[in-house]
Amino acid sequence: MRLDLLSKKEIIRRYRELEKEKENLEKEKEDLEKELHKYKNSNTPPSANPHLKPAVSKNVVVKSHARGAPVGHTGTTKLREVPDETRHITCNECPMCHSKNINVKNQLHQQQEEMPREIKPLIIDVVRDVCRCDDCNLEFIARDGMTPVQGRFGVNLMVLVLFLKFIVRGVLRKTSSFLDASFALKLAPASVQAIIERAAKAGENEYEDLKVKIKNAKLLYVDETSIRVLGVNWWVWAFRTDTDLLLVIRNSRGSNVLEEILGKYFAGIVVCDCWRAYDFLSNASIQRCWAHLLRKSKELHSKAGLRLHKKLSTFFDQIIAFNRQERTEAQRELKYARLTKKLKKMITYYSRYDDCTTVIKYIDFHADSWFTCIKFANVQPTNNYAEQSIRETVIVRKIIGAFRSEKGTKIYETMASLIASWQYQKKDIKTEFYRMLSANLC
Repeated sequence: MRLDLLSKKEIIRRYRELEKEKENLEKEKEDLEKELHKYKNSNTPPSANPHLKPAVSKNVVVKSHARGAPVGHTGTTKLREVPDETRHITCNECPMCHSKNINVKNQLHQQQEEMPREIKPLIIDVVRDVCRCDDCNLEFIARDGMTPVQGRFGVNLMVLVLFLKFIVRGVLRKTSSFLDASFALKLAPASVQAIIERAAKAGENEYEDLKVKIKNAKLLYVDETSIRVLGVNWWVWAFRTDTDLLLVIRNSRGSNVLEEILGKYFAGIVVCDCWRAYDFLSNASIQRCWAHLLRKSKELHSKAGLRLHKKLSTFFDQIIAFNRQERTEAQRELKYARLTKKLKKMITYYSRYDDCTTVIKYIDFHADSWFTCIKFANVQPTNNYAEQSIRETVIVRKIIGAFRSEKGTKIYETMASLIASWQYQKKDIKTEFYRMLSANLC
């Protein structure tokens, strides 16, 4: 409607309505931006939010290729094996007209793998000799290395429960239901929990040995993420080497955790993000994570910000190119000095732009720690190793929501650390479970 046909009072009323609607839209926009920031920020890798990424990048050219398995693929068809049972399936009448006049023209052969319809647990009565040594008067009970000294659950059953809990990620109630439906084994959720607690107790010594290995490591990738314990925010810390992973769950994100695990004088190499707690490691050589930095600079949209992001990307490309080849210690020292000098010069230049201030301060606060991966061989410029190792815990966090007791955190950090370390060492998890339980419980 034309404004010149409206009264002054009506125009003022409509203007106020539009102002109110504008305020509501601005508030809604602010709330949506806050929600989006939970998923798109410099501390969250893009891989964590595939729903926010386009299916195919506009700049990527999709090449057509022959469909099917690549050359050298072993395929999925299993070799035929010696059968345990033979079934000959016959037919006595036509399925359409029900005629009995049937001729066998040919036979089809196939192999199937089947499970027994009912798998029931074995009930074993155990009788142990209680002995006394006539020489030293030591009294002891007989052990066979395969039967737990305490409890009513055998090693095989305990391994199955551990697989359901930590490999399949089953919660207690569903694990209990699965055992009942599949094995006619009626276990209450509390009994499943008791089995897991006993297994964690058996792994305590190996977990303590793992702590010593991490403390003496020359190169560590460290990260942390939040988790709820009894309704309070706690933190899962991951300390990773090429062959080991140590998880610890503490009610702190501060440097006291680093002091507890690594000690005051840890002098190895640590790859981490820019969280201020890592400044405690004054004797260590720190490599700050380039993935965090590039995600942060990518959020700049001004002309100066775009140029800054491009220059940082060029630095990262130079790191990758330099580390592709074997280098002498002198070459690494020289390259480190040159790149650090260029970075500081770039910081000075872009500090004049207000919109770049946040990123510049982020870089400048740790200016000498961005090219440690140049100074030392076999050091990654990003903290992806630690972030990858902590993803399993993030999935568990989404499943369970929170730990209901502090004892639960001890159990999880012990078992999850041992399982992940065995995987990095390419060991068979089932074999390691049997070894650990038999050695400590039987």
